[in-house]
Amino acid sequence: MKAKYLGLELSSPVIVSSSPYTATKASVAQCVRNGAGAVVLKSIFEEQILRHAAALEYASDAGMGDSGEYLERYLGDAYKAEFLQLVRDAAGEGVPVITSINCIASASAWVDYAVMMAEAGASALELNIFLQPTDRHRTAAEIEQEYADVVRAVAAAVKIPVSVKLPQRLTNVLSVADALLARGARGVVLYNRFFEPDIDIERMEFTKGNPFSSPSELRSVLRSTALCSAALPQLDLAVSTGVHDGEAAVKALLCGARAVQVCSAIHEKGYGVIAEINRFVDEWAARHGFASLEEFRGKMDFGHPENDIYQRVQYMKYFPHDAE
Repeated sequence: MKAKYLGLELSSPVIVSSSPYTATKASVAQCVRNGAGAVVLKSIFEEQILRHAAALEYASDAGMGDSGEYLERYLGDAYKAEFLQLVRDAAGEGVPVITSINCIASASAWVDYAVMMAEAGASALELNIFLQPTDRHRTAAEIEQEYADVVRAVAAAVKIPVSVKLPQRLTNVLSVADALLARGARGVVLYNRFFEPDIDIERMEFTKGNPFSSPSELRSVLRSTALCSAALPQLDLAVSTGVHDGEAAVKALLCGARAVQVCSAIHEKGYGVIAEINRFVDEWAARHGFASLEEFRGKMDFGHPENDIYQRVQYMKYFPHDAE
């Protein structure tokens, strides 16, 4: 079933999110063969360049003069060249290629990367922004303004559509999404899944948390999707957390998403899960008499009076009164 996302024509609403499954030309080809409507290439992380340069500088005891700056520039050029080649290779696979960018410096750094990706043939950009709130004196409004500043700078510098992968820890996702729309964003992705460290209490060491989503996480995203779809119909929404099968995809589309992004499902079931999701969506739509995605997309968002259940957030009658 065809879909339209960020103004791009997609052969299906299933997009493979930024991951190892979109890190090579061969893996992108696998996604396409199994029916992906688009791919988001593995993120380019500015932080990786800076950390690699710092580690090499420390190891060589070269902490003097301009050596650090030279290493950053040298490694950065090689790192960027590798990604630019991946963009060019992936663009030849026949589906829209969305590039994912994560920077930790100023808005100008985001612009530099964005322009390079656009020139290499990217169909759209996905800005992977997260500003860790470690300063107790900085307000939420100040941090959110930085998001808006990045989007404004990037959207003004490129002609291809720009989307933003939002963090789940926002007080008012509608307000943030509205600000991003005003600065030139065409869409938002709900939500970013972060690296979450765990702790081994016997060794008192940090360990890696589980990087994969679970199907139960979808429920927390459906509410946000339904609210954003009704309040900001100009924004294209993609659901990126908890989509493991076709039923989950249909739920996201009913709530107003234009597309779903999958990664953990591929890890668990292989690339064939893309075709399974597409087949389920097509069969479900046919069973309910829908000839196109747009005929049912958003039918269960917050814009319909009968869907006021999204306003309820507290349990009122599911637990017995004598429960302890």
